[in-house]
Amino acid sequence: MFMNLDLKNKVALVTGASQGLGKATCLLLASEGAKVAVHYRSSSERAEEVVQEIKAKYNTEAISVYADVGKETDVLTMFEKIDEVFGRIDILS
Repeated sequence: MFMNLDLKNKVALVTGASQGLGKATCLLLASEGAKVAVHYRSSSERAEEVVQEIKAKYNTEAISVYADVGKETDVLTMFEKIDEVFGRIDILS
């Protein structure tokens, strides 16, 4: 049995979020009120589908963010984009 979490106004970054477990994690966090940064490396289309699903089902903010996590410059750019839009990150997954 799961407890309801109050994640309203929390910001989550979920890596590998365009499918599978990452997508499920995004949807769970959004269902609890979190704003979600949906990370992807290979499919911007799938990541954007997750973003649209979050916005439609849970009425919370979401963005897609690209990064090859093996490249420092990509990771820094991803964090800068999240900071620009949301101002911080509270949850990393």
